[in-house]
Amino acid sequence: MLKSMRNNVKSLSWTLWLVILAFIGFIFVQWGSGRFESEGLDRDVAAVGRHKISGEEFQKNLGKSLEMYSKQFKNSLTRQMINQFGIAEQVLQGMVSGLIIQGEAEKLNLDISESELQDAIRAYPAFQNEGKFIGSDEYERLLAYNQMTVRDFENGLKKDLLGDKLKELVTAGRVLDLNMLKEEYRKENDKAELDFITFKSDAISEEPASTEAEQLDFYQKNKNLFQSMEKRAGDVLALKFADFKKEITLKEEEVFAYYKNNKSVFKVPGKTKISRIWIAYDAQTREQVLKQMEDTAALLTPDNFAAKAMELSGEENAKNGGDWGYWGWQNFSNQEQSMINNLKQGEISSPVDAGQGFSILFAQEKIAEQQENYEAVKTRIKSIMENDKLKKLTGERIAAIYEKINAADNLKQGAGNLAEKVTATGLLTRGQAIKGIDEMGYISQKLFTLSENELSQPLDFPEGIAVVRLTKIVRPEVEKYEIARDKVKKELQAAKKLQLQLARARSVAADLNMLADPGKLEAYLKKENLKPEAITYQRGGSLGDLPATPGLDETIFAMDENLYSAPLSVKSTAAVIVKLKSKKIVSDGDFNKERDGYYRKKLAEAKNSSFGSYLLSKKSAYDIRFNAEVFEKIKEYVISKFR
Repeated sequence: MLKSMRNNVKSLSWTLWLVILAFIGFIFVQWGSGRFESEGLDRDVAAVGRHKISGEEFQKNLGKSLEMYSKQFKNSLTRQMINQFGIAEQVLQGMVSGLIIQGEAEKLNLDISESELQDAIRAYPAFQNEGKFIGSDEYERLLAYNQMTVRDFENGLKKDLLGDKLKELVTAGRVLDLNMLKEEYRKENDKAELDFITFKSDAISEEPASTEAEQLDFYQKNKNLFQSMEKRAGDVLALKFADFKKEITLKEEEVFAYYKNNKSVFKVPGKTKISRIWIAYDAQTREQVLKQMEDTAALLTPDNFAAKAMELSGEENAKNGGDWGYWGWQNFSNQEQSMINNLKQGEISSPVDAGQGFSILFAQEKIAEQQENYEAVKTRIKSIMENDKLKKLTGERIAAIYEKINAADNLKQGAGNLAEKVTATGLLTRGQAIKGIDEMGYISQKLFTLSENELSQPLDFPEGIAVVRLTKIVRPEVEKYEIARDKVKKELQAAKKLQLQLARARSVAADLNMLADPGKLEAYLKKENLKPEAITYQRGGSLGDLPATPGLDETIFAMDENLYSAPLSVKSTAAVIVKLKSKKIVSDGDFNKERDGYYRKKLAEAKNSSFGSYLLSKKSAYDIRFNAEVFEKIKEYVISKFR
């Protein structure tokens, strides 16, 4: 419990998921485009200014996080889920964010004194018993039981406290409007228990017929449905990396020198899998437990270790045969880790005094770190070096003419001998691909951030580097009927289907409201092939996975109980009938009773949000470097044990 809390909940109180997610969006996109350099990093994964994140530290944190997630998912965590959730990226970005917080605190001369640290330890909920601190001996025992050293815990706590102190400083003076707070309270606490039945328009497979006159009439009455999207056009100078490949040469000695200078990067990390039997002792039972463990160790073999662990071990992993996997053991005591380092594969240790407990360790698997030879990685090195040179050369070519382009009347005029590479984009929607230039839509995305005639800064996109000048904006407007005819027909058919479903829903609601007998009600629903869904509804919510509907709050909380409503239309997608089973509506008196506590809670959330924005605003002040190769190798290695 303590370990999970320290590693995952408390630490995020100041690193903030908001910051992590926003930074992932910034940093990993930039890393992917090659904007962050890896210069000065050897076996380190990343650096923020002068502070580095070692591969070992990242590997340890990622391993611990994955073990925590695996427990949450009841050992069903897969590689696909790890990649989908971006867990490795979240772990690293949390570490990067922590270093930025540390840097900002240093600028402001913030620190945590020894007395502040001790006060925080004494007030820490996990170290309280009946409102009092449990004492130093019990504190150290509890940390040891959770595979934490005092130094590691206190260093982590100091970082947390420093982040909290910085957050309080930059968010001081933040207040909340009481009227808005009351509305938020109502939104969170007004609840209704509902059954609802959905009649989706697309459940009608046959397309309703429509005449030209009907379509024209529908168009005239619903012109707002047929607005064109905003479009923008520009001139773009895109220099592709591939165009400069002929100018890049790599000599064999250069490639080999890179290998020699970065040899440690090209290593397959070693791995050790450990199982443990652990029995706690106190001052009275120490000798007795030691004798028991010595007798046990004498009878242990690799074949019976798991069974003995399940029988004797006094920790959670006993149910797994004492298996701590490849990473969990890295939080064991120094004495245990020293023993593990000296064990060979298949060996079982003698009892080790781990502090408040004796352990017996079994090295299930032990594979030494292996150096990849030059021939095995030469192709990979050539690709890395070629990409680095191409990015540098392409960036230099753009930079050499950028000021001329900016000063010129148009992009072609300023591009000089690169004028032939300037292309008119034509009108584009946001994110639309430019065929033959930018298939991912990076350039058109940029167009929508510019003012008319503004020139962008050099823009990285997957195939190269570009500059773009916005030349034209076409605002949204109602499309002419002739252009929108197919869309009009489709929307009219959807509207007709919705009307059919509204009529059916109205009939079903009337029938259901007349059926009091549960058996007849169930039989009716079965005959009509209908299945009510039950939900707890809160203000601002929606009905299941249906889109949010304006006015839904007022409708639901005004309903009579235990009667199906008149049908509601959810855009053009569905008709819905709702039965209110019960509701709870809070009063001003309820709010006043909880106002102070609720205010503190919401103020803390607001400060977290403000702190996140503050940190995002500071990111550009830091030289952030990233070693993509080390990151990927460690990530792949750590997740390799998952199916």
